[in-house]
Amino acid sequence: MQAASAPWLLAFGTICIAMAIGSVGCSNSTAPVTSAAARVGVEILSMEAVIQHVPPGIDPADSVAIAERYIEQWIREQILVNQAEKALVNQELGFEAELTAYRNALVLHSYKERYANERLETDVSEEEAIAYYEENEKSFVMTDYGLRALFINAPSSVQVDEVRDAFSNLDSTQIISIEGWCVDNAAIYALDGETWWDLSDFIREVPMNLYRTASQLSNRRLIEFEANDRIYLVRILEHALKDQVAPFSAVRQEVEEMIVHQRRQSILLDMEEQLVVKAWSEGNVERYTP
Repeated sequence: MQAASAPWLLAFGTICIAMAIGSVGCSNSTAPVTSAAARVGVEILSMEAVIQHVPPGIDPADSVAIAERYIEQWIREQILVNQAEKALVNQELGFEAELTAYRNALVLHSYKERYANERLETDVSEEEAIAYYEENEKSFVMTDYGLRALFINAPSSVQVDEVRDAFSNLDSTQIISIEGWCVDNAAIYALDGETWWDLSDFIREVPMNLYRTASQLSNRRLIEFEANDRIYLVRILEHALKDQVAPFSAVRQEVEEMIVHQRRQSILLDMEEQLVVKAWSEGNVERYTP
């Protein structure tokens, strides 16, 4: 295989070197390249197709290596396809309908994405988000307990007296000093207080021993315990009960995504209806009675 590809490599290398001298990459050439890079049966791989798969602006030697990998892959694929076509009976090769459906799906998806993205407003106001949330509360029922919390997970060998006091009397001015202490003592921490956790995910991060879950989650005092040679400091800021409607702050992002999705669907539905009406009105559609 290597010997057969040598002439095309020489040609490709010459083209790349010439382009490099001209300060352009192989795939940036505007001059037509009509030589063939490889052939398998009646299928021809053009030099243009190979060059399109070589990133612009790279070293000519690297360009040749990338092109060589592509040509080898193409040859192997064509050989296998040829063998498959010979081995399969005609009935098994009736892919025209499937290929047409697949192509149509790709074309429609690409067009709809571009059409919607050009017209879609993605900003969602607080008022709109709250209104949607209140109208669709049943869509936001918790399947697990939820909580917002701050925590520190530090090696049990460190002294936590200093950070314990700051954590117990937490205010916004202390967050920077607490974070500095965590960095200095190789502690794992979460101090933003905005993230909502499912309880199962939180327990994997902070192995609390829960036996009266609802009561313990309602505790807003400092929780301190040791586990697996680590010391944990936890402050629960807010919680939500399983099987109840999630607080708005817990699902705000989900609400926004649902609103934007509805806008997208509305844009596409309007576009489809307009095109259908236009096609009928211009006489481009006919239905025949059997």
